[in-house]
Amino acid sequence: MTDVNTFKDEMILKFIMGTEPLDNFDNYVEMLKGLGIEEAIQIQQAALERYNNR
Repeated sequence: MTDVNTFKDEMILKFIMGTEPLDNFDNYVEMLKGLGIEEAIQIQQAALERYNNR
């Protein structure tokens, strides 16, 4: 998650400041997927479901 969080933080700032065009947002999403964001979401979702089922 460290790589994902670092990349996310950097890119959000770039999008807000305008140094990265919003046309590259789809590339940003694909890069997050490549870094394993979907697996991280599944892990977090499973943990939330276990917590809620207690």
